[in-house]
Amino acid sequence: MVVSLVIILVISQLICFYFLVILNTRIAKFKDLEKRQDQLIREMDDAISLYLVEMKEENDRLIAELSSIKQIENKNKEIKDQKAAMMNLDDVQANSGEAQEESLRNSHPAENGAPKVTIPKRMATNAYKQHSLANENSTPRKQAVEEEVEKDLQALPSFEQKVLNLHKQGKTIDEIAKLTQKGKTEIELLIKFHA
Repeated sequence: MVVSLVIILVISQLICFYFLVILNTRIAKFKDLEKRQDQLIREMDDAISLYLVEMKEENDRLIAELSSIKQIENKNKEIKDQKAAMMNLDDVQANSGEAQEESLRNSHPAENGAPKVTIPKRMATNAYKQHSLANENSTPRKQAVEEEVEKDLQALPSFEQKVLNLHKQGKTIDEIAKLTQKGKTEIELLIKFHA
């Protein structure tokens, strides 16, 4: 009886050790799973923060480009205004020259004691032709340029289509980012969303 009792105690201790080992392995698995989740969370945070930094840099670059374009447009507008002022000044000078010429023709040289001064008609006609050509050429050119820009915009595929086409051609994410001048993370996310 004592022997059977000892055997039962030994067997029960072995069963208890077995359950302790099983519980210990499960706890270790949960700890490993928790570590992996923490690591994944850190990686996702890093990826998102990197993406946000790249977006900020691209936005800053876009703002800089837009401000430079605006400055160029302002300079072009000033130049156009100056050219228009010069053309108006030329017209005024041509008109005043014609008025002086007519007044000199109407007055007798003997009466006012001044010799007759004439302004060549070539100068006046050239100034008028340049002014009219500038006005005629600027409107069709603007329309033609606007039409070309619209055609180019319609003919170009969207950014997403370009990226997907480049990816299908076997380009790496780095190459696509360089070609499109976008961030690697943005390209990677776009490809993942469309995959």
